Amino acid sequence: MKRFIQNIILILTIAVIAGISCKKGNIETNYNPSLLVANNQVIAERAYSQVFNIFFMVVSDSALKQEGSKTIFGAQCSYQDTNGIEYIIDYLDYYTSCPDGKVRKGKIIASLNKDFSEIGAVATLSFFNYVVNDLMLDGDNVISNSGLSMSMMQMYEHEIPSGTLTLFDTVSHGNFHWESSKIFTYIEGMGTPDDFEDDVFEITGQASGSDFDNVVFSAVIGDPLGNYFNCRWIRTGITYLGTPGLDVKNGYIDYIGEDTCTNQVMYFFNGNPFYDKFIKH
Repeated sequence: MKRFIQNIILILTIAVIAGISCKKGNIETNYNPSLLVANNQVIAERAYSQVFNIFFMVVSDSALKQEGSKTIFGAQCSYQDTNGIEYIIDYLDYYTSCPDGKVRKGKIIASLNKDFSEIGAVATLSFFNYVVNDLMLDGDNVISNSGLSMSMMQMYEHEIPSGTLTLFDTVSHGNFHWESSKIFTYIEGMGTPDDFEDDVFEITGQASGSDFDNVVFSAVIGDPLGNYFNCRWIRTGITYLGTPGLDVKNGYIDYIGEDTCTNQVMYFFNGNPFYDKFIKH
């Protein structure tokens, strides 16, 4: 009987050890490649949505059209329509402090086929040494006036055929590539055209790219992203990630600032939550 009890105890001990080993194996799954993809996606999403915001503020400014030049969102902006329509958004060759707390330098030039308030207007944006904090953006952007949705909401299309983002801070160096096709739907603030603080856009669409380590990924917006002009971060929404070349092949990003402007996000991979907080981007 004593021998039998000893055997039972031994079996239970082995089972417990085996359970701990399996749990330990799960905990030790390397999520770092997936987290890097998620970080790169968040940085790109925010960076290019801010380009849209700045462009929208500039082309919506009636005083700029009348006077030909004006300072908008920290940039020295100019407008001309004598040889086609062109906007120059110039942060100069040194870092300029902006209302969102970021510093920018360089230039964005937007060439339009017609006034942007007209349906069918297409603006091609080009970057010239355009840097936000320590992030440089390259590649053409195309922003179009798509007209009204079925629910009578103004929509804009933002296409990035091939973008390159270069980060050169003291921690991370290198670049990653990003392509995107998004719809920005104007859901709040249309009644106050001279006040952008209450403007809110919902972003839908998808993106793809390769991160710092050349990991190929795709990103599809599940719940529309909340792009609030009075917040430097994407506030709400969920983006689903696909990483077919990694052991962890999918996950999602949850922007958790439902009721406030926050720089915090949650990543979920294999059901495991990972918290991150962005300072600059």
